[in-house]
Amino acid sequence: MLKIGLTGGIASGKSLASRYFSELGIDLVDADKIAKDLFETASPHLISLKTHFGEAIFDQQGELKRKALGKIVFSNPDELQWLNEFTHPLIRAQMMQQIDQVAKTNARYLILDIPLLVRTNGEIPPHLNSLIDRVLVITTDLPTQLSRLMARDKIKEPEAMKIINSQSTWEQKLACADDVINNNGNRKTLKQQVTSMHHKYLA
Repeated sequence: MLKIGLTGGIASGKSLASRYFSELGIDLVDADKIAKDLFETASPHLISLKTHFGEAIFDQQGELKRKALGKIVFSNPDELQWLNEFTHPLIRAQMMQQIDQVAKTNARYLILDIPLLVRTNGEIPPHLNSLIDRVLVITTDLPTQLSRLMARDKIKEPEAMKIINSQSTWEQKLACADDVINNNGNRKTLKQQVTSMHHKYLA
């Protein structure tokens, strides 16, 4: 089974591209969803977050305030590194379980949606590189990415740029890419490119 690591910058259209692959009948392992599920209410992993970051990232019901956590880690590289080192092994373990389940169905290929596949040092860490056979980057230009992120998260440009700058650059992502889809256009164009890539992977 061919395993495709799909990645790209924030607000580049990764989730939409993944959805189009799913509509074509391709199984999807979503690292973001796994990460979110790991920290649902009553998760034992929340204790570690509370110990490290304090009560400020939780509401009165004890639920994680993800935006509050995001503001901390996207403005402090050390805190972002701590969070990544804590969560990534947990996420990888869940990803491996899902990959094994899909493999039993004799699927031709699988999409692993991993937003932070390429790190800020320009490399794919070994624990993720071992899971994938090819890297597909969804790319867009910076002005388009910035406007999409500001509109989606209802934030100002300085905050949006902080988030973008906390991730690897487009040049670093593209240096790791085996395949590229440009998402500067509309949804129809993106869907056409996904369909074309789908046939390539089947072949």
